[in-house]
Amino acid sequence: MSLKEAELLDDVRQRLFAPVKSASPRAIGLELELIPLHKTTRARALATKGAGPSTADVLSILGQREGWHEQPNGGDPSSWSLEDGAHISFEPGGQIEISTAPKPTASEIIDSTQSLVKVLRDAMSGAGIELLARGVDPFNAIDAVPLQLQRDRYAGMTRYFDSIGPSGVQMMRQTAALQINLERGEDPKSRWRLLNSLAPIVVALFANSRQYARKPTAWASYRAQLWRTLDPSRTGIIYEGAAPAERYLRFALDAIAMRGRGSEYRAFREWIGEPAIGREDWLFHLTTLFPEVRPKEFFELRSADTIEPDALAAPVVFVTSLVYDEESARRAAELIGAPSEKLLERAGRLGLADPEIRKITSRLVVVALEGGRRLGNEYLRRPHLEAAYQYFARALRGNEI
Repeated sequence: MSLKEAELLDDVRQRLFAPVKSASPRAIGLELELIPLHKTTRARALATKGAGPSTADVLSILGQREGWHEQPNGGDPSSWSLEDGAHISFEPGGQIEISTAPKPTASEIIDSTQSLVKVLRDAMSGAGIELLARGVDPFNAIDAVPLQLQRDRYAGMTRYFDSIGPSGVQMMRQTAALQINLERGEDPKSRWRLLNSLAPIVVALFANSRQYARKPTAWASYRAQLWRTLDPSRTGIIYEGAAPAERYLRFALDAIAMRGRGSEYRAFREWIGEPAIGREDWLFHLTTLFPEVRPKEFFELRSADTIEPDALAAPVVFVTSLVYDEESARRAAELIGAPSEKLLERAGRLGLADPEIRKITSRLVVVALEGGRRLGNEYLRRPHLEAAYQYFARALRGNEI
């Protein structure tokens, strides 16, 4: 079959970067990951059968009680679909991922996610399991966390990452992030630039993963460091002026395809002329790219360490206000300037201890809170604005988040 570069560019333009006029132009979705630990030992609680109760068994019992639809995954642990469109599944190391349905308002997404996490935590607590909200497992080294999803995608990713260094496997099995999904809007080029510019600030403001395997690291967000170093061909800030689709296509084609083994690994562009390569291979390849902002049918901001649910208002307020309030978006773009890979590295390493990042963040927080008020009480209720303000105040005072 083979693929043509011109066809792929048209796909990227039309499917990933085209303007969108939505019935809910300020819709937001979240993906929140949590790390399961046995309360008494701090060892990882596994989704598969192990020494203690499995998290999959706990979820299966909970799902039956709550009326969730359990979806078997062959030999891998199940996943669950909820009545409101949310989805609960496992990451390769057994991290629990909540994928919400998009909600039309910020307050709806905060309320529904907090409520669901409480249900999950209560059920897990009864089995002696804690769901930890940290960007990386602070207690266990990689050898203590086996791969718990054996299907082809994750077995292939493991082989590939094992061939180039340790960060990829650690990312798969030991990190937990908060991803914020936003509408592309009617001016996706400007929104793409703004989100990529915001990525380092989001890393710094929500960094909580300095400790790994019971030892301090040199990074405010060790999760961010693992993501940055897992494979430079498929991570980072992907931005170039007025041609985001063209730049993203080059990034995708230059990224190494997770096909073959060892020395057979090649950039995807070297595969597209092969007769056996078709659209499904292209779509799969796109899912193995992990930039700070990933274009899909929406824009996915991937830069935050996961967060305690009672602080969830802070990242939601910060991002939605700066992106969806027009005045705040304009001021934020002026304050930050162009997207910067150097700033991203410093954000992960120093967090808010970096003077430039701290100064920019302090100004952006003010802009975000003003924007949140302009978005109105129906979109963002006052208690959520107040909770965000309290988080920002603690973070900028230098207190532990």
